[in-house]
Amino acid sequence: MRFVTAIAIFLSLTGLAAAMPEDDFADGLKGPWGRVDSNWQPFAGALSKNSCPPNGVKRKESIGLFGDGGTMWIEPALGGALHVHDGGPLPKLYTFVRMDGMTAAIYREGSVERRIALLAADRMTHANLPGNAGLPAHNLVRCQIKK
Repeated sequence: MRFVTAIAIFLSLTGLAAAMPEDDFADGLKGPWGRVDSNWQPFAGALSKNSCPPNGVKRKESIGLFGDGGTMWIEPALGGALHVHDGGPLPKLYTFVRMDGMTAAIYREGSVERRIALLAADRMTHANLPGNAGLPAHNLVRCQIKK
């Protein structure tokens, strides 16, 4: 028992027990997101419900066409995975596959792989893999949380 305790203390002191990069990346994605066009401007007209609502999003269950608006609300899960609320009855689970550099990660939802890249604290791109030449990645900006 003392040996196990000594190893645990050693690992925590050396930083080996610190958060993994995938957990830090997933934690940086949490919250509501809304779609924007290729110039990072909110959509107008019929597509405007995909953008962030002016007053913000109240809660993860109010994401989508029949709620406040926005495209997704992300919650980090264990092992770098993500719970993605997108207006459906249940959240989707994106399982972590691997980091793709320091600011992007590859996730799998069922048989579909997705690349999520965090470009700034409030901007990210979301693309299916393999990418289609005619289909650009989705640009998203972080929405405010309505009080």
